[in-house]
Amino acid sequence: MKKYIGYLLLLCQIVFLMPAWLAAQAKPIREITVSYPIGGSTSYFWVAHKSGSFEKHGLRLRAVHISGSVAAIQSLLARELFIQFEGGPAGVRAWARGAKDVTVIGAVGNKLDYLLVSIPSIKKPEDLKGKRIGVSAIGASSDFIARHAVRQLGLNPEKDVSILASGAMGLRWAAISGGNLDATVVQPPFTLLARKAGMTVHIDLSKQEFQYPISAVLTTRSFIKTENETVMNFMRGLADGMDFYRDQANKEKVYQYLGEYYRSKARDELEETRRVYSQMTPGLPVISAKSIENLIVNDKELAPMGLKPSEILDLSFLDRLQEERKSRGR
Repeated sequence: MKKYIGYLLLLCQIVFLMPAWLAAQAKPIREITVSYPIGGSTSYFWVAHKSGSFEKHGLRLRAVHISGSVAAIQSLLARELFIQFEGGPAGVRAWARGAKDVTVIGAVGNKLDYLLVSIPSIKKPEDLKGKRIGVSAIGASSDFIARHAVRQLGLNPEKDVSILASGAMGLRWAAISGGNLDATVVQPPFTLLARKAGMTVHIDLSKQEFQYPISAVLTTRSFIKTENETVMNFMRGLADGMDFYRDQANKEKVYQYLGEYYRSKARDELEETRRVYSQMTPGLPVISAKSIENLIVNDKELAPMGLKPSEILDLSFLDRLQEERKSRGR
């Protein structure tokens, strides 16, 4: 009888303590809104989101596609979203114009991932003189990259070519295929399409050691101040998602998520995207002061302002990530 009483008391103790134990074990889920543009490099974020990498760190994301950097930054400053992926210098421009709450904390790539291609009849760099080069918008990342590529070829982007705002990559591809553009800059998977179409590749910028923030991660200093650990958990989830992307064991899942992202079932295009970005990016969402400096000094609006990358960047989250991974032997 004493034995059964002992069991009963033990059971009562477990039932009494269970709610507190469960509460201690359960991680609260924080829901945040994050914006992203469509682009090859941002596919890292999409795969991280779909693979559940953020949920592992207590975050549930509302991922919103916003194609224009300026519109996304306005939403960030209005606190309609908390974190933003930004593909060009718009975040630095906003900071330079007085939006000092904006800060850059990482990027999914720290080097250029574009080719400058033209229609097959344009064979040599000098043949580009007087020709039309399409970019998404004047002042956007593709505009910066097109001008940089033209300079690398020994031409003057202000005098030797016409750089035209021609819309997103799909629209530019249709324009160059239809003869309404002579050249453009392309990311994967359009790099594959360009090769298939026999287009002339004038320069592969991914082969250069030119640091530049591709799909930079932006947030605000006020959000960091109030929810520092939420921001840190986002960076942990992004880093885990980047690992998932590159892991050969996850290849089929990554193709599935990329297919949803691009709304495409073209296996060779999905393979091109995964192959290129798996090779190009390091294990962490790295950004450097040098990449921001390169962005500034090569932008005619920003260059005269005397901006300091250290004032725009917050590298504390990357530093913590590196220390955490080092301690785990990763």
